[in-house]
Amino acid sequence: MPTYGEVRTWQSGPLDEAEQQLKARSDSLLGLADELDASAKPAGWHGLAADGAMAERGRVTDRMEHLVAGVNAARSALMVAADRVIELRNLVSDTEGVASAHRFAIDHSGSVVDHGPPPETPANQREAVQAERNRIRTELVDRVGQIMRYANDIDGTLAGVLDQVAQGKISDGGATTLADAAKAGEPLGIPGAPPKPPTDAGAGKHGVDPWYTTADDRLMHGLAGTAADGAETLGMTHAAANLRHYLGNSGDPMTVNPDEMTRDVSGFRTQVDKTTAAEMRRLAAEAAANGTYGKPVQFSTGWKGHYITKSASQDWFYAMGGVQYAVTGVATVHPPDHPGGEPRVDVQYQTHVFDRYNWDGGKSTTIGPITITDESMAEMHRAGVAQEYDISGTGGVKHYTGPVPAAGELPPPPDNRDGQRGDPGRSRR
Repeated sequence: MPTYGEVRTWQSGPLDEAEQQLKARSDSLLGLADELDASAKPAGWHGLAADGAMAERGRVTDRMEHLVAGVNAARSALMVAADRVIELRNLVSDTEGVASAHRFAIDHSGSVVDHGPPPETPANQREAVQAERNRIRTELVDRVGQIMRYANDIDGTLAGVLDQVAQGKISDGGATTLADAAKAGEPLGIPGAPPKPPTDAGAGKHGVDPWYTTADDRLMHGLAGTAADGAETLGMTHAAANLRHYLGNSGDPMTVNPDEMTRDVSGFRTQVDKTTAAEMRRLAAEAAANGTYGKPVQFSTGWKGHYITKSASQDWFYAMGGVQYAVTGVATVHPPDHPGGEPRVDVQYQTHVFDRYNWDGGKSTTIGPITITDESMAEMHRAGVAQEYDISGTGGVKHYTGPVPAAGELPPPPDNRDGQRGDPGRSRR
């Protein structure tokens, strides 16, 4: 697993160079197509030797097709990784810019180092300045965590594809020519999240109340800010962050990591696994009925609802409560190893979530000593001192290879790997 210091040195250039080298190799292999065709049995050649030569040519051609598919799969993975590294470098640059501007630094391990407020800070402002610095430090810690999760996903996803190439597990999709094999090696991308699902009206229009009626809403704004501080003190960091964003009144979308949600809320993870397993069973049944074994197929489950209860996780209950989730991916169904056996599936997939952070009345929330009603929170939106917003996010790419799951939870992949870097069966679920 890379360190933050290593991640900050990552460059996309070497990945691009490697992809170009593989492209040259692929072009060389494709240039052999005519020679392979010309090596077919000459007219007039008959007998056992001729039949043996034809059979050997078929075997060589098949190996070549798998080789070309593997080379192009590696090329595609390198191009995607290069693009993601560029995004990663932008995240690192932005984060270190914020750190430098506020007299913080981020060391090799990813720890945030506080160099203290400016020496010229007036004594009567030091407490307020330190409170703001504490907020910035929390933000920097969160940013570093996001950077490292993204870096590990880039590393693991690329390593997973290269492992499959090295082990000869890239299908040529039943190609009969080298050109078709090259196309088969360019894997379908995982579809993005479905279009945003419909949401309820929430508190209605923002900022419609007359200014002279908003004094109590401004008082509630201060109490809600205190509640956010209390939530963070109690370890409910996501609830605190989402409430503060609401009180910040920007209305800007906020990003959440579904992998953190499935890690923290076992019931949500179980529901996502069941949905994913059901999709695998559906795809396997279609492949058996249509004879489309070995062909990668994109899928999307569409949005499905799940309610995170307070008993499941206080943090995520207050942060989101009811959420919409969807799973998208690319699946290849392989035929049974023997007649009457079960098909096998190879699936890469991601989880997406969506929620509208709003207040529709009828409920109340107690955080520490403070009780907040939905109605009072909704009034702040109408008063224009807080604003509802969308929350969404996409998790990292996960990989399942194994038998078609039975009804129920998605089992871990068979333990048939050595746990090396990028092993999708270890620490990535």
